[in-house]
Amino acid sequence: MSGILSTTLRGLDSDSYCDLTLYRDQKFQGTNKIQEKALKTSSTLYVGNLSFHTTEEQIHELFSKCGDVKRIIMGLDNVKKTPCGFCFVDYYTRAEAEHCMRYINGTRLDGRIIRTDWDAGFKEGRQFGRGKTGGQVRDEYRTDYDVGRGGFGKIAQMQKPNQQTVM
Repeated sequence: MSGILSTTLRGLDSDSYCDLTLYRDQKFQGTNKIQEKALKTSSTLYVGNLSFHTTEEQIHELFSKCGDVKRIIMGLDNVKKTPCGFCFVDYYTRAEAEHCMRYINGTRLDGRIIRTDWDAGFKEGRQFGRGKTGGQVRDEYRTDYDVGRGGFGKIAQMQKPNQQTVM
C-alpha cells in the first residue's frame, strides 16, 4: 500500500503541462544547455496556430486571465508585415506563465485550437516569419485550405493555381 502511495506522490512532483517539449529554436545563439536553462526559467511563451485575423487585443484578453501580461509581440510576415499566425506572450513571472501553460494551451481562440510552448526569451527580429515567402515555414507547404491561415499554403498556391478549389 505504501509503495502505491509513494509512487502517486512522486507523480505530483512533475507537472506535465509545464515540462519542456522537444522543440528548440534552431537560430538560438548559444549551446543547447544554455537554451534549456533559459527555457526552464523563462516567463515568455511562444503561441502558435493563431488565425491571421486574431488581434493583439484578443490575445491579451485571453492570456491576461492567467496573470499580468508584460507584452505581446505579434508574429509578422517578413515581406508584408501582416500577422502570420504566431506571437510571443511575456509575463512578469514564471508562475503566471506556468498558469498559462496549464490552462490555455489547447484552448480555442478565434475559432482555432492554439498551442503554447516555452520560449527562451524574445529578441528583436524573431517576430518575423522564417519562410521563403515571408510567413511561417509550416504555412508554405500546407496543401489543405485553411481560411484562418491565408487559404492554401503559399508554395502550393504557386504550383497549382488553377487546380485548387474550395468546397
